[in-house]
Amino acid sequence: MKLLQLNTWSLHLAPAIVQLLDREDPDILCLQEVVSTESGRKMLGSIQEVLAAHEFEYYYFSPLVRFTYMHHAAERGNMILSKYPITFAHEFWTAGELQTDFTKDISYDAARNVVHAQVETPAGLLHVLTTHGYHIREHKQGDEHTLAACKRMGEYIDTLEGPVVLTGDFNLIPESESMQVLNAKLRNLTLEHKVKTTRNHLTTKTEPCDYILTRDLKAKRFAVLDDIVSDHLALMLEFDDLSATID
Repeated sequence: MKLLQLNTWSLHLAPAIVQLLDREDPDILCLQEVVSTESGRKMLGSIQEVLAAHEFEYYYFSPLVRFTYMHHAAERGNMILSKYPITFAHEFWTAGELQTDFTKDISYDAARNVVHAQVETPAGLLHVLTTHGYHIREHKQGDEHTLAACKRMGEYIDTLEGPVVLTGDFNLIPESESMQVLNAKLRNLTLEHKVKTTRNHLTTKTEPCDYILTRDLKAKRFAVLDDIVSDHLALMLEFDDLSATID
């Protein structure tokens, strides 16, 4: 089985994302900054454009904000897509709440959540979680908000039985106090593989801030893909067993 993690950069490069999906053909896809709209205006990328070209039978989308674009309703948030049945899905909030009329005057961090989907894979039940972390413009060291969010995630994961995959753009470096909370509970593959960056030339930022973390899962391969599909790089995890530690 294969899982991909990507901050989609609001799907500005949706055709390139489709090409990546066609090549990698993931079984599970974890996305942040997902824009959903029926507008059809090519000035705004959307998950509808991706799904029209590369279908996933099961998915759960949790918007953080709702807004109007060229007289059409639009939403942006986090999403998990799967070839296998999602038997349960919901979200929990780590900051604020759903912004139903988002404008430029509202804080970028007014709404942050974690999406959790239980996926019934051929190897058994897998808990998949994805998030887009609290954003601090000046640095990726974190603060009291990110620390509280990571503690909330860790406490939630402690309640889950069985294999877990947590992914996302956490807006944190691996050594931050906030990430250490999750590093103590899960295997941080970005950290273990000494990833230097998960960004590319479309941004001036150079730190690793995107992660795949696992529990009770044996990986065949982990990689950072160099395709230009966003201002973030995609992460890929291949795995078979759901009851063993990573090699």
